[in-house]
Amino acid sequence: MKKMNRILMATIFLIGSSLLTAKEPLKGQSKDGFTFAFLTDVHLNKSNRGSGDEGLRMALADAKKNKAEMILFGGDNVETDALKDAEQTADSLHSRFKNIVSKCGLPTYFTMGNHDRFYRNNGTTDKLGFKLFEKYFGPSYHSFTVKGVHFIVLNGLYPSASGPYSVNDAQLEWLKKDLQKTGKKTPVVVSIHVPLLSLYYPVVEGNFKGNDMIMNTKQVFEVLNDYNVKLILQGHQHIYEQIQERYRWFVTAGAVCANWWNGPFLETKEGYLLVHVSSKGNFNWEYKTYGWDAKKNH
Repeated sequence: MKKMNRILMATIFLIGSSLLTAKEPLKGQSKDGFTFAFLTDVHLNKSNRGSGDEGLRMALADAKKNKAEMILFGGDNVETDALKDAEQTADSLHSRFKNIVSKCGLPTYFTMGNHDRFYRNNGTTDKLGFKLFEKYFGPSYHSFTVKGVHFIVLNGLYPSASGPYSVNDAQLEWLKKDLQKTGKKTPVVVSIHVPLLSLYYPVVEGNFKGNDMIMNTKQVFEVLNDYNVKLILQGHQHIYEQIQERYRWFVTAGAVCANWWNGPFLETKEGYLLVHVSSKGNFNWEYKTYGWDAKKNH
């Protein structure tokens, strides 16, 4: 993605009314709900450019201070995709990231991003580039339930005839079965790195560009329809964007690294999303900066 100097902090409301609210800042965790943090686009790198290790530690500490009970990562945790055939280096970068995260002491779950891919595994070619990530963080798509909320982590990095990013057919079949087992009343949160829905390019560049979105969004919607999907969490764009489409909220949650550890990106500062879930299934969230000052790293 090009680094642009125009301003964007988009809050976009589309058709219909919402079953959710995002108007009030979080006031901390209530005794009858729980809070979790969504951290996306850390971009930990080989040379620790921009002191990203320290930034990640600060973001995790801030999430704990704000009473997060679990951490969900939104992808582009590291930058292994550009390391060519340096498998040992790529392996050590995932290991470094996981070691830093493990010290925060909270349950953690991981979404895969395009930069988390690596195309070698045990000295042989890995065409899709998923295996090294899965070695450290488990299946690239999976689900889990926390305090009555069902979380679904999708892998949108399958290439298709329409473009580089899609949710493949086998995963869609898995998703159907997972939702059938979950039932239609359970609140559902979806995490995917490349957005299912975003207006980044129309607002910033004045055009529609599908290459940085999921190419088969409609197919995914058709599977999610009729279920109690409360929130779809996204990354990749490094901006904080909220889109309400009928009763669904799509939130692109900025970036822990903002402008790749060089300061704000289109007025979105280094940060993460803090989400509070009440016992009644209501969701509130806010974008939290964590005090990072990129100038000190120059």
